[in-house]
Amino acid sequence: MKIVIENLPQDVSEEQIREALSRWAQVGEIKLIREGSAPTTVVEVDSRGLADSLVRHINRRFYKGRELAAWVPLWEG
Repeated sequence: MKIVIENLPQDVSEEQIREALSRWAQVGEIKLIREGSAPTTVVEVDSRGLADSLVRHINRRFYKGRELAAWVPLWEG
């Protein structure tokens, strides 16, 4: 299951994302996309329940001065 996190700081790394999420869950693959005005990441987690939980913890939270947007995609493309 995947979650998407948008509006990350320009200087964020995959390791920083993994570390920030580790307080709530162990995550799998992280894909960092640096297109547009702010990076976006797609994060792999074990289950839909865990994905929903992470979204509740992350969405609208501030990270390095940026308000994050997080959601679970409707399809796994």
